[in-house]
Amino acid sequence: MEKKRDTILIVFMLAFFWAGSCLAQEVVNRIVAIVNDDIVTLSQLEMAAAPYRKNVEESQESLARKKEIMAQMYTQVLNQLVESSLVVQEAKRMGIAVDDTDVDNAVENFKKEHNLDQERMELGLAAQGITLGQYRERIREQILQSMIVARAVRSKIVVTDKEIKAYYDSHDQEFKTRKKYHLKNIILRDSKDLSTVREKLENKVDFSQVAKEYSIGSNASSGGELGEFDISSFSDEIKKALGGVGKGQCTKPVDMGDSFQILYVADIISQEQGPVREEVEKQIQDILYREHGEAQFKKWMENLKNSAHIKKML
Repeated sequence: MEKKRDTILIVFMLAFFWAGSCLAQEVVNRIVAIVNDDIVTLSQLEMAAAPYRKNVEESQESLARKKEIMAQMYTQVLNQLVESSLVVQEAKRMGIAVDDTDVDNAVENFKKEHNLDQERMELGLAAQGITLGQYRERIREQILQSMIVARAVRSKIVVTDKEIKAYYDSHDQEFKTRKKYHLKNIILRDSKDLSTVREKLENKVDFSQVAKEYSIGSNASSGGELGEFDISSFSDEIKKALGGVGKGQCTKPVDMGDSFQILYVADIISQEQGPVREEVEKQIQDILYREHGEAQFKKWMENLKNSAHIKKML
């Protein structure tokens, strides 16, 4: 239980290490931040910001608005790079490293928990615009950070029986009914293609036909077919996009950073279930443990920043 909880803690911190992969690049251009003994260069910032910058540049916003959005985006990305650097430094200080076996085991556990074979897992990742290689790197980063954060915040987290009961009482319907979504998707990089695809879908052109013609996903030839998935396995962003979308309807385009994705709900399968009380309590305990962990992590990161020498020069 403790080991699983440690892993759960890290889900909310994925953005920090996604950006941090740029920190090992060769130093060129000017320095935009100093983080203790490390530096962040302009080239590293440009690399991390590139997917977002492309989307802003191709948007229909005015030039003035684009400039404003771009400035905000660069500030946010730089903050992510700084925080990533701090976490990496802590990992080195603690002597923490993650090998391929740890990643392999985590991937296999995920497949087992969600009853997925390799093909269905990769289709699920494709639904979120993620390749298998990217997913493995994210898992590696999650494990590394979970090990760090577990040491920093685990002892401060307490989930009471009263909290578990209160959560169950306010979410009882959620635990009694499980929804599975039969999904198809279209993945696009070009904003012009996105406009064309949206127009065709609004004019009721068959989704599968549009997917075959325009999608860059590996499943385009099958009409964007993804299969049936428990929505609980999706990211919060995908869950939000599917909210309120009924059978036979499409989501709005989801910005995946370097691409856009439109999901089509071919069917919604609702299954009544009567879970064992202990299983429900364990699930709620994990949810509350993660929520408490997020709050503790924020405090830990603020303390890390306060004790570090950070200078931003953007």
